Amino acid sequence: MSNNNHVCSHDHAKWLDNDFRRMLQNPRKMFSPWIQPGMTILDIGCGPGSFTLNMAEMTGPQGKVIAIDIQEQMLELTRKKLEKAGMLERVKLHRCSGNSLDIDTKADFILTFFMVHEVPDPNSLIDQICSLLSKGGYYFLAEPIFHVSTEQFEKVLARCRSNGLTLIRQYGLISRYAVFQKSL
Repeated sequence: MSNNNHVCSHDHAKWLDNDFRRMLQNPRKMFSPWIQPGMTILDIGCGPGSFTLNMAEMTGPQGKVIAIDIQEQMLELTRKKLEKAGMLERVKLHRCSGNSLDIDTKADFILTFFMVHEVPDPNSLIDQICSLLSKGGYYFLAEPIFHVSTEQFEKVLARCRSNGLTLIRQYGLISRYAVFQKSL
């Protein structure tokens, strides 16, 4: 979905997946209002799988998570984490290209965590996300306040709205979060 000049390198994975981050950005607390057992989830820009494992646990054995990343090394880190936890069968690892997610699976919940600002064409990414989101499904967008200005974030929110998503929650102090729902 991006060129590798802007993507957080797999060399920085230890900064993305650690106990301190899990304490500040606890996926169970952040996503529990929107993730239910049996859902199909897209974790776009999954990185080292910081949230993938917890979402696979939350959606249960009847659910499915598709972990998407442009870097094979990040997908390998995610695979190892899932394998160690005995959760690999619940997650499909998918490498996307530089211009497309290269997937057509409809999802009930889509996550982009600290990655929209890394893509060269955020509008194209948002358009793809909106087309993959099932009716009634949720899109959870998170962007770091230190990389993304209010104006940039508002442009992404506007693009989501122009694709028919309804903003149902927006919050954050050190990060910007927004949750959208696709109309039924």
